[in-house]
Amino acid sequence: MKITFHSWLKTAIGSDHEDIVLPEDVITISDLSSFLGKRHLSAASIFALPEALRYVVDHRYVTPEHVISSADAIEIYPPVTGG
Repeated sequence: MKITFHSWLKTAIGSDHEDIVLPEDVITISDLSSFLGKRHLSAASIFALPEALRYVVDHRYVTPEHVISSADAIEIYPPVTGG
């Protein structure tokens, strides 16, 4: 599965993307967020709040309950602030 990280999330992780093999227990976006939080401790606090992130699976916005497969291309956008 290819995962692309955007904005300050890629800085926190140290890369703008990664290719991973999903564990069998990662079924939803929420599961993926939990998995990534354990994998990237520098961003664990934001991955602990999957509803705060925006997810795009194969060019469609999805919710944390969305079921994923290893063939999906996923983009993750962190919350942004402005003034």
